[in-house]
Amino acid sequence: MNHSPSIWQITSRLFWYYLPIAVVGFLINIWYSVTIAFCLIVIISNYRQMLKLTHWLWHQRGIYPPKAHGLWSSVFDGIYGQQRRNAKKRTELSTIVRRFRLGAESLPDAVLLFDEHRHILWCNQLAQDMLGLKWPTDKGNRLDNLVRHPAFIDYLDEENFSAPYDIPSPTKEHIRLEVRVVPYETNKWTLLIRDITHLHQLEQMRKDFIANVSHELKTPLTVMRGYLEMTPNKNDLSEEMWQKAQMMMMQQATRMNDLVEQLLSLSKLEGQNPDFAPAFVDVPSLLEILTNEAKSISNGRHIIETNIDDELCLLGLSTELRSAFSNLVFNAIRYTPDNGKITIKWHKTRTGNAKFSVIDTGSGIQASHIPRLTERFYRVDEARARHTGGAGLGLSIVKHALNHHQSKLEISSEIGKGSEFSFQFPPTLVALRPVNQAVG
Repeated sequence: MNHSPSIWQITSRLFWYYLPIAVVGFLINIWYSVTIAFCLIVIISNYRQMLKLTHWLWHQRGIYPPKAHGLWSSVFDGIYGQQRRNAKKRTELSTIVRRFRLGAESLPDAVLLFDEHRHILWCNQLAQDMLGLKWPTDKGNRLDNLVRHPAFIDYLDEENFSAPYDIPSPTKEHIRLEVRVVPYETNKWTLLIRDITHLHQLEQMRKDFIANVSHELKTPLTVMRGYLEMTPNKNDLSEEMWQKAQMMMMQQATRMNDLVEQLLSLSKLEGQNPDFAPAFVDVPSLLEILTNEAKSISNGRHIIETNIDDELCLLGLSTELRSAFSNLVFNAIRYTPDNGKITIKWHKTRTGNAKFSVIDTGSGIQASHIPRLTERFYRVDEARARHTGGAGLGLSIVKHALNHHQSKLEISSEIGKGSEFSFQFPPTLVALRPVNQAVG
């Protein structure tokens, strides 16, 4: 007899049937939830480490990294180690660059770097001074836009840099610059600049010296040769003509002799060792002799006044000091017109220096000539020099004599009013006359 299952039985069967399924489903849901939670924890943890890394890299670079755990600790330590290595390399590179710049600044020549388009990359202070550049304002500007001398631009255009080239300074008058271009990298160039004004002046002085000596010797030799050719036989000339010829030849021979003596004196001064043993020089007595000689040469054509300290003497070389004093005094006689006034002064200044000066009322000298007056054979007026008989060596001799006595020639002049030539000796060379001596 079949009985239908009761509700309880059916319920019991369903329970035991679905229980494993429910258990399995529950376990799966828990595992899924745990997995999701774990993933969320890992993501949040990594996100926090990334936030620490970002903050450290952007706001705390250079300091020790923040604490981290696990793999992130290695990441932080690795980045920090790389930073330290990079910082060390940057420091080394900065040191190299600084040393290079300091070395370039200490060079006696100006240095400028430019690229193939002539854009300025870098220059030292000397280059700024010589070319009139402003740094860093002119960085990146074209070199040929700032130094616009046509010869210099042609030199760059030709790209024949085997020899240096000299140009006038773009900033200072009468200054000559030697430029040389040297490649140092692909399409990079170094411009080396040197002030050769002194060498240029020496070369010009050499040329002037040869030309002037030739001229000075040629004129008297021509005169003497002409008279000798005219007088193959003395009996063919009248006594008056012979006396004139003899007088002219004697004058020209004297002129050549004076020139040779001045050249020898100048050569001796230039080659003499300035470290000499100074001796007592009685300057008042020396000036008294020179004043008497000046009055004899003037022969009453000038008013000569003196203002001399009878006690003020020097320690030095008497021959060189006499040359310095006498050249200034005799030049004043030569170049001061008749009835002019010449004042000779020798006194002690407030600073303790001994000062000598010659003041005249001549025609004066233009300011442009004054810097060159001590050059050999330089003359302000060739015609006047020939008339007075000067060889153009006197002030050059004065210059070298004063160099040996720690002094230099000072010149002030005004057109139409006259000139003053002076020099001072330091207190170390100043001496006083002994009490028992007097100017003789």
